[in-house]
Amino acid sequence: MLFRWLLSASLLFCSLLAAAQSPAPDSSYQAKMRAPGVQMITIDGKYKVWTQKVGAGKIKLLVLHGGPGNTHEYFENFPEHLAAEGVELYYYDQLNSFHSDKTDDKSVWTIPRFVEEIEQVRQGLGLDHFYLLGHSWGGMLALEYAAKYPQHLKGLITSNIGYKATVFNQHRYGLYIDIIRRHQAKEGKTVAGLDTMGLRNLTTYITPAVQTEFRQLHMMRLKPEPPVFTRSQAHVIRKYAGVMLPTMVSWDFSSRLASIQPPTLVIGSQYDYVPVADIAYMQRHIPRCQQYICPAGSHYAMWDDPQHYFPALIKFLRKTERKS
Repeated sequence: MLFRWLLSASLLFCSLLAAAQSPAPDSSYQAKMRAPGVQMITIDGKYKVWTQKVGAGKIKLLVLHGGPGNTHEYFENFPEHLAAEGVELYYYDQLNSFHSDKTDDKSVWTIPRFVEEIEQVRQGLGLDHFYLLGHSWGGMLALEYAAKYPQHLKGLITSNIGYKATVFNQHRYGLYIDIIRRHQAKEGKTVAGLDTMGLRNLTTYITPAVQTEFRQLHMMRLKPEPPVFTRSQAHVIRKYAGVMLPTMVSWDFSSRLASIQPPTLVIGSQYDYVPVADIAYMQRHIPRCQQYICPAGSHYAMWDDPQHYFPALIKFLRKTERKS
């Protein structure tokens, strides 16, 4: 039964990502490669990944983007909110992301290898006793990194990610079903058994209009979308997503939450497809953990609810710094 669910989930993910192609380098790419603070770091002995140091301060914060295959670009509003707090920010595009090297070697697509990639980036940047913030897929990696390398972290922040893929993905598909029902009601149609038809058959009803509404309700509620965010979405690479899908739909960190040692903040959002119950569960099971739910935010709450997202992050950084 679980295998069948995972297979169906993989097919649904593939259908949603199929339209995304690998973008070609553009003018913003060239500007990024020449920007101040950029450092290309060698990982796995042969690949180069892009990093950039922005600002200077006592608080060192490395951010992990979502995906796999997104970019650091949607973190570009962080400096305007955090610079006054003395935050030294480190952007980083993971292997096979827009500004970093690409490879068709499928063996790179494992969580343990990405954890080692982060450790190599940490070493290359000379970071220690730093803060790690991971958003979405980056939050999965942040938890995995914290479990293996807690000695290097002063604090951990997960943003808009749960603890078990089967839990938050079931919630995601329920949100899709709600949208499908609304669209069909407008057309005077009714499809029976949406809840029980299986994810494979559900893809038939996820039209471009349904996908657009899902994005506007649960991914980015700010209208119009900020140009930086739109640019970052145009640079998403999904070419290799199929290789990682079995891991992405079966990932389960629930039995290891208690192993997280650093002070931790888990951020969720009221309108995210990751349910707020997941965030509460994490807060209860991670030692020295605080939670915050952005009341007006969705998956990218740093953009559609910055008035709550950043004060919560700053409060955590200040509190942790006082105790360190």
